[in-house]
Amino acid sequence: MPVGEKVRASRRVRDGEAADVRTALLDAAEAILLRDGYAAATARRIAGAVGLKHQVVFYYFGAQEDLLLALFQRQAEAHRQRLVAVLASDQPLRALWGLVTDRSTTKLTLEFLALANHSEAMRAAIAANAEAVRSLQVEALTRHMAARGAQPGLSPELLTLLTNALARLLVQEATIGITGGHNAAVAMIAALLDRFEAGEDLPELRGL
Repeated sequence: MPVGEKVRASRRVRDGEAADVRTALLDAAEAILLRDGYAAATARRIAGAVGLKHQVVFYYFGAQEDLLLALFQRQAEAHRQRLVAVLASDQPLRALWGLVTDRSTTKLTLEFLALANHSEAMRAAIAANAEAVRSLQVEALTRHMAARGAQPGLSPELLTLLTNALARLLVQEATIGITGGHNAAVAMIAALLDRFEAGEDLPELRGL
């Protein structure tokens, strides 16, 4: 094999190994956040979880905060991909409601929000992601409302904000065991979605 090809092959191996180590560290950090909270996600604990010395965190990410930011970005990208998929489905609004009320990522999200109280970089990352996600939702709501001739008194932006606020409240409360009024709220949303998808008029929305 020519020297140049050997160098390139060696580099590909090293790059692959680096990607594996980064993924392992991110997976370890996620597990620690879910189990013990963000305060426990130190470089030493994260690296130790995969059998490495804590210096490896600084080698691959630069700083502990950068690792947690990378973990947030990984979660955010996965969520955006799911969002794009549900908005392209046959029942986009129902699928969207299912996504925003999914409790599987709630604990991790809450840990990122708690960390944002102490990290300007995390606050900025969360804000930028929230704006991008909300824009996708507003665009979809505007499109599907227009397709069904619905003309609510509230703008798509405000409807999106209220929907996300209700979903977040339901999920966060359920996570800590608060359920009062939840069944009624979920039933109301389900009924509105049924009627919306059936092409019925929604005077409740038009009169808001």
